[in-house]
Amino acid sequence: MAHITLSESAFFHNLALLSKRLGGIEKLAVVLKDNAYGHGLAQMSALCARYGIQKVVVRTCKEAHTLKGLFRKIIVLAPEQTENPDPSFSLTINTLSQIATLPRNTDVELKVDTGMHRNGIKPEELHEAFRLLRAHKLKLHGVMTHFRSADELSSDLFWQLQIWKEVKQTVYRLCKQYEYPLPLFHSANSAATLRLQTYEDDFARCGLATYGYHEMDPVFGRFDLKPVLKLYADRIATTTLEKGARIGYGGTFTASRPMQVSTYDIGYGDGFFRYDGKGIFKIDGKQVLGRVSMDSLSLEGDAHSVCILENAKETARFFGTISYDVLVKLNPDIKRVVTP
Repeated sequence: MAHITLSESAFFHNLALLSKRLGGIEKLAVVLKDNAYGHGLAQMSALCARYGIQKVVVRTCKEAHTLKGLFRKIIVLAPEQTENPDPSFSLTINTLSQIATLPRNTDVELKVDTGMHRNGIKPEELHEAFRLLRAHKLKLHGVMTHFRSADELSSDLFWQLQIWKEVKQTVYRLCKQYEYPLPLFHSANSAATLRLQTYEDDFARCGLATYGYHEMDPVFGRFDLKPVLKLYADRIATTTLEKGARIGYGGTFTASRPMQVSTYDIGYGDGFFRYDGKGIFKIDGKQVLGRVSMDSLSLEGDAHSVCILENAKETARFFGTISYDVLVKLNPDIKRVVTP
């Protein structure tokens, strides 16, 4: 059956590279949201714990509950519950109105919009946020922001960094005014971690780079990241086609000679892309013959097993998308096996 392998050595290599850039493993929080970017939440969280990661980031409280006991702090980006959370959780505040919905004594991360214009309070709302935090007796564990263009060749990162610096200065003053202990500050994603020569915050939230990829402009240099995931498919059947025979839905591929063709048990129902037969798309060095179906695809030959996905960036390039898109779509039900 189709399966995914997850390289422990590649993952640990990436964690070591990022930890070194940040100045220590304690400054690295691994982003495990959306099934660990398609890699498998259970498998990748276990590897994080084995490596010694203390902070992770997830999307929902449901994800966080599966990780209880593994990490010192689990940051939840989109909390959907209001009952008392586990003490290891820190729930992200994205709006002022959200503050009143959280139980007292909950650890929270206050998100500030420094230019992404997506989630987070405005810098000018910080004073009101602190007043509400104190009124509702919430514990300010962290203050965070997110960079919109750290992977692009532009000045946006440095413009946001300046706003972020001003935000932190305001937070320092407000903490003194409201007698709050200083929170932990965190802003960098994978791209900012790789791009910045020095990083002054308490920790960074790294996702894509931990899994072996980045989407940065080549001008920023080369980074020795190793892809963690490989997707394999097994042969369903093999047949011999005569010259002129057409393959699959719509018959978009016509055999120019007698061919031995096999189908393999991966399709768009498994989260792989629906190749429509246009252009030449290769898997494991072989051209995909005809369209990718819901549960299968066709290749020349009779190999028992083929590697469908080894480098997500190469697949993403063909389909005009990014590596994130290739990885997160992989069906959670595909078996995942950790390898050395």
